[in-house]
Amino acid sequence: MNSVGLSHCSLLLFVLFVPAASAADPAHDWLRRINHAARTLSYEGVFVYQQADRLQSMRVFHRFERGTVRERLVALNGIGREVIRTGQEVHCYLPDANAVLVEHRKAGDKGFPNILPQSLAELEKNYTIELGRTGRVANRKAQSIVIRPNDGFRYGHQLWADEASGLLLMASLVNDRGAMIEQFMFTQVNIGIPIADAQLEPHTRDQGLVWHRESTPPTAPSGSGPGLLPGRLPAGFALSTRMLRTLPPLKSPVEHLVYSDGLAVVSVVVEKLGEARAAPPVD
Repeated sequence: MNSVGLSHCSLLLFVLFVPAASAADPAHDWLRRINHAARTLSYEGVFVYQQADRLQSMRVFHRFERGTVRERLVALNGIGREVIRTGQEVHCYLPDANAVLVEHRKAGDKGFPNILPQSLAELEKNYTIELGRTGRVANRKAQSIVIRPNDGFRYGHQLWADEASGLLLMASLVNDRGAMIEQFMFTQVNIGIPIADAQLEPHTRDQGLVWHRESTPPTAPSGSGPGLLPGRLPAGFALSTRMLRTLPPLKSPVEHLVYSDGLAVVSVVVEKLGEARAAPPVD
C-alpha cells in the first residue's frame, strides 16, 4: 500500500491530549465542559487542519446515541480519503491509492475535537492553565483556554470552545514564542442535530479496491518490559501504552510504545530489521 496514502490516513487520526481538574478554577471548568461535549454531542461540520504551508479541509459527521459513537470523515481537498470510525474499527478508504486500510481501534483513540483525557492532576505539574479572551470561531461565540508549558521540553496549546455547548471549535499548537505550529479549526458546524445512518456510511465505492486489514487486535507483549527504552525522559513523561501490532504490509508484529505527560504524546514503533516499512500509527 502507498505509504503516502497511509500517512494521510494516519493524519486523520491525529491526536493531542489535555486534562480535567480542580473544581473552583474557571479554566479547569471549561476543560471539563469541552471533554463532556466531545463525548456526548452529535454534530456535523467542516474543519481545516493547517501545518506550515499545508492546509487540509475535512467534513465530519459525528453521532452519539445511547452511549455509542459513530463517525465519518471525508477529505474535501488533496488526496481522496474517507474514514469511518466505530467503537471497534477504523476503515480508511483511499481511492487514489486503490486501497482500504482497516485497523482495530486502540483504547483512548481520539481525534479533533475530542482531545481531552479525564484527569488533570499530573498535567498541572508541567503546564500552567489559564482562561483567555472571548471571540468568535465558525461564527459562534467562543471562549479561549491557554495552556503554557513550564519548561522547554513541550509545546503550548490554545483552545477555543463554543460558549453555548462547550464543543471545541479550534485547537492550536504553539511554540515558545507563541507562533502556530499546527491548528485544527471548524469553519462551519451544526451542533446537537440528528445524524442519519446514511451520513455515517462510506460513499466511496469499494469495488476493485485492495483491502489491507490488521490481522489481529493489538495485544500486550509478553516479558517484563520493552526491549528498547530511552535513556532519559523529560519530567512528567512516562510509558502509557505498550502493545504488539501487525500493520500491513509487515508480516511480523511490531512493538508500539506510547509516552505521554498527559498532554503531549510520543509514539514509537520498533520493528525487526529486514521488514518492509509501514507508516507508523499516530496517537
